[in-house]
Amino acid sequence: MAIRKFRQKMKVITLVITVAFVLSSAALYIMNQMNYATTKNYALKVNGNEVKIENVMRSKNMLANNFKNNVDEDIVGVLALDQVIENELAQELADSLKIRISSKDVNNEYKNIEANFKDKEQFKRMLTAQGYTKASLKKELEKSMRSMKAREVIGEEAKSSITEEEIEKYYEENKYSIFQGLPLVDVKEKVEQYLVQEKATMLFDKEIKKLREKMTLSDVNDQFTKYLEKPQIEKEDLKITNVDYSKIYITFISSGLDKEKAKEETDKFIESQMKILKSAKENGIEVDKDLSISLQIKDAYEKLYNKIESQIEYKDEDLKKFFDENKQFYNIQPSADAYIAYFKVKPSDADKKASEEKAKDILAIVNKDNFASIAKEKSECPSSVNGGDLGWFTKEDMVKEFSDAAFKGNVGEVYPEVVNTVFGSHIIFVQEKNEKDKTVRASHILVKSNVSPETIAEKLKEEELEADKLSKGEETFENLPKDKFTDSSLFTSITEQGYIPGLGYKEELVKEIYKAPLNKVVVKNIDGEIYVFQKIKEIQRKEVSLDEVKDQVIKDYKTQKTVEKIQNILK
Repeated sequence: MAIRKFRQKMKVITLVITVAFVLSSAALYIMNQMNYATTKNYALKVNGNEVKIENVMRSKNMLANNFKNNVDEDIVGVLALDQVIENELAQELADSLKIRISSKDVNNEYKNIEANFKDKEQFKRMLTAQGYTKASLKKELEKSMRSMKAREVIGEEAKSSITEEEIEKYYEENKYSIFQGLPLVDVKEKVEQYLVQEKATMLFDKEIKKLREKMTLSDVNDQFTKYLEKPQIEKEDLKITNVDYSKIYITFISSGLDKEKAKEETDKFIESQMKILKSAKENGIEVDKDLSISLQIKDAYEKLYNKIESQIEYKDEDLKKFFDENKQFYNIQPSADAYIAYFKVKPSDADKKASEEKAKDILAIVNKDNFASIAKEKSECPSSVNGGDLGWFTKEDMVKEFSDAAFKGNVGEVYPEVVNTVFGSHIIFVQEKNEKDKTVRASHILVKSNVSPETIAEKLKEEELEADKLSKGEETFENLPKDKFTDSSLFTSITEQGYIPGLGYKEELVKEIYKAPLNKVVVKNIDGEIYVFQKIKEIQRKEVSLDEVKDQVIKDYKTQKTVEKIQNILK
């Protein structure tokens, strides 16, 4: 089980590294390398281990691109250097846990990343742009996999330490928020998952903090000295470093604020956290000093919140007034639970052939002089408004079949054959070529391979047979073929307004679900998607009395009063 979870998580590493490649460019990388030219090829040493300059620059480039260069360079530099230092410490943690990653697993992840690129040449260019060789990328992958595995091992340790008392306490605190008032027996597994995640985060944070306190940074390249962690704000018991400040600041930038507003909100936020820590201390609350400052503040807030909440008193008339003012939130709203499986219908071979024949008819009448006017009239591509003009592009910019034809075709001529791709059938007019830049300028007319009513009818017939098996219990939704269905799951709390948690708004589908008899397996075509569903539960609208929801009302009343008291602390 642990191995399977670990390998599933590796998909995240593959995606992150692939995105990092795409975000960067050779020009940016070379320019930064020139700016940091030095006789040393490392930025600093962490406990004697060299951290290469390109590792810091790679991290810096990715952060800068993520925030569209809307963040001051110094803040990006502080975060980037901190990130690579933490990565080094995570390797030391992995060493202490005796974590090893097989070369087979590393090679598999390398191949997964390579497969995300159109061809090996493009992949090699991206490697060069990022300052990687094949060997150094594999080493980086191994480090990422070891860090991921270290977190998982710590997660297993957290899981083994959780007690029944902790589970019950966490459930009661979050019964009507996270767990929607469901009985503990129904959500116990989910409660454990949340607890494990919280505990694992805290344990990992503590281990990294211990390593930070003992680490030695030496031989720091002068260019990176200004990015080292140092105190930025020291007031009373709170010490905020430039790293802490930058992490808070970046969250406000992420929310869309400009630099000045983000700084203003960061300063306000830090001031409020100081008040929380001060109030926690005044209330005799002990904060776990082994945590990083961000988690210390979180720990202080949660303990302060719980203490204040435990002191809230109420009378029956308080609850009655609160309930009457908020009755609409307690009334039971209509909802449904249903198994839903679905897939997008793809054009059949006959559909593709039909689009190709239509494209051939256009090819027979088109020439370089009338190409633009016919493209405006008949092309199904957004470029039709420009007469089909796609502008200049490289071979890698287009799908292979299209690029091969465009680069093979003669300038000033319409390519003599219809070109079929995943998008449909194309007629291509090669306008210009730049041999030096290896680019082509071309226009095209696209005839999409649209799904015909006959194909839809055929697929509906197939799924009616599938529905019959589901109805008879010969098949289950969980076991429907994954290579065919986009999803096949139980979806709960489907609202009458058309919202399906996990799928979004699907008004027409929800109407069909609410209309369907309970437990009947239904097949529907909605806008070219085939849905197979079975409603297994439906809750009708109902007005409730205070007695029916008294426990929840008490919890909500105490929550409101607690929040009001905390807001007063923050004033």
